Amino acid sequence: GTCCNRWYDKLQIIVCQDGRAGINFEHSAIDGHTALRFVSDIFADTVVSFAQSITKTIYSDRTFFPSLIKAEVRRASVDNPHLVAPKKISFDLPPSVLDKIYFAESALSDQIVASDTFVLEFTGFGKTLIVRNKMSPDSFVQLSMQLAYYRLYGKIVSQYEPVLTKGFYHGRTEAMRTATEPAAKFCKLWLDADATSEEKLEAMREATKYHSAGIKLAASGQGIERHLFALMKIAEKNGIPTPDFFSSTAYTKLNNTILSTSNCGNPSLKLFGFGPVVQDGFGIGYIIRDSGVQYSISSKHRQTRRYAHTLKQTLIDMGKLLQPLNSVKVASDPVQSKTSMNAPIKEEEVLEGYDDSYGETIDVRRESSESLDPRRRSAGFARVLRRQSSVSARDLNNFGDLIAPCISDGSE
Repeated sequence: GTCCNRWYDKLQIIVCQDGRAGINFEHSAIDGHTALRFVSDIFADTVVSFAQSITKTIYSDRTFFPSLIKAEVRRASVDNPHLVAPKKISFDLPPSVLDKIYFAESALSDQIVASDTFVLEFTGFGKTLIVRNKMSPDSFVQLSMQLAYYRLYGKIVSQYEPVLTKGFYHGRTEAMRTATEPAAKFCKLWLDADATSEEKLEAMREATKYHSAGIKLAASGQGIERHLFALMKIAEKNGIPTPDFFSSTAYTKLNNTILSTSNCGNPSLKLFGFGPVVQDGFGIGYIIRDSGVQYSISSKHRQTRRYAHTLKQTLIDMGKLLQPLNSVKVASDPVQSKTSMNAPIKEEEVLEGYDDSYGETIDVRRESSESLDPRRRSAGFARVLRRQSSVSARDLNNFGDLIAPCISDGSE
């Protein structure tokens, strides 16, 4: 439809003509994982009901699939159909109100036209391969988005990821910032023509560990952003002057979130996304699956498609540094020979929390990593890629939209 027949201040179940359904909700009241719980229960109940309908025809005296919700359901459509039957409501509106509705529709249409969304479904690898390499899938994906932006624009920008604080009464989220010092070092090292694959992999591991440690601190209530935001709002509400810190360049830049990201999904959800939070930013919702990652990327008048293609190539290149799932480590003594990556790995060693999270961590209180060797000199992006690709130099200069048809991640 035209998107004008929705109540955007309420949770909406939108069912398409072909049977596909989605959820649209306003964020101030609930978080993504609350809506995900709602969607998951609906999806799971549908699957269970379908399974019950099959087994009922064979085993009429028993069921092999207990109901998802153990509660008596009294359907209003059966007991009191007149209460739920749809009724058309007619409004007698004066011309002045009709004019305001028309003007509001025009303003909303401007917002719709200004929004650009692109879906990237990466199938080269996913959670399984990353976990086998003893890294956090979420931290890995977070790094990929920062690196993709750096490869495209040459800048490290503020990147936000919400962290659930459901372990606390009335807890919602805390903020995690991906643009850490180890992440910046990793991005800069990636464009260093003299950097080896081993150095890049080590920098990647350090950056994911640091990110994972920050996630753990935020989830345990040791974050700072929500606390500072609350203090600022309390001061504003009570007319108390706020410290200069809240208007400082650093704090302003931190809160100018160019990459607003969120990980929310499970098998019940196909895609998940939202809009950018600043005019020159990207809104990126992503779902990490066992063998792939799905992104819904949106922006307002930025190169959304080109960024998505750069992100895809970045994932491919980062994946080349990982140990394949079928890699075999051979020793001189047959008794010592073993399959290095196929050996059982306890996922709790690298995963914690909701579905997929944190991975190996380091003590964030330790001194930051040493700066890059000053003898290394920065090189152009085309020079870096020329070592890794057979694409022509002309195409490298137009990396992004033009290079996309030449890139393959091995999937169809």
